[in-house]
Amino acid sequence: MLVSGDELDLSGVPGAGRVRDALGPLIPALVAEIGGETVSSRHVPDLPAGGLAAAVHARHDAEVVVVTGSTSVGDTDQLRRLLADAGARLVIDTVACRPGHPMLLALLRTGRWVVGLPGNPYAALVAARTLLGPLIAGLSGRPLAPLPHLPVRGRARTSPGLTRVVPVSWAGGEACIVGGHGAAFLRGAAVADALAALPPGWMDGDPAPLLLQGG
Repeated sequence: MLVSGDELDLSGVPGAGRVRDALGPLIPALVAEIGGETVSSRHVPDLPAGGLAAAVHARHDAEVVVVTGSTSVGDTDQLRRLLADAGARLVIDTVACRPGHPMLLALLRTGRWVVGLPGNPYAALVAARTLLGPLIAGLSGRPLAPLPHLPVRGRARTSPGLTRVVPVSWAGGEACIVGGHGAAFLRGAAVADALAALPPGWMDGDPAPLLLQGG
């Protein structure tokens, strides 16, 4: 696991203009939950350029390299450029969902997989649940469980052609949307029972597939 970004503080309360790393502690625990093992985790600054490429291609026993951040197209976002330079095959290059749309999956010439997760914590969680989890299941020979469908109540902003993934909690035979689910915030997911994938055109009370937390 490679946590990228110059702006991150890895412990304690972040200073002015800084952000506390939430993904370093979160993703290894999630990987264990979905059947994988994190063999190493390190922080890779944006500068000097080339550090992320060296880390991705470093010799180690991992079958999958997970990179958090650096998946967009800004000046400091290096992941797509280094994959192109390495001749990697992009299997998934963004997904029509919010949050988490910059997620990616690539196969290096060495046969190692690279999973790119967005830097925003909730967006990264969505990508980990919907992309990294199925990849680990496939590499382990485990089928994906069917997703339950329940009516989902609450308010969520949907967009044409995009799936909106929101945290929900149980309320009888229904699921209710939990607040605090912006791309940068984990509060809603922390208290939720599941993530609901609301399709384009979803309206309050319509059914939606649910991805269970802890499963």
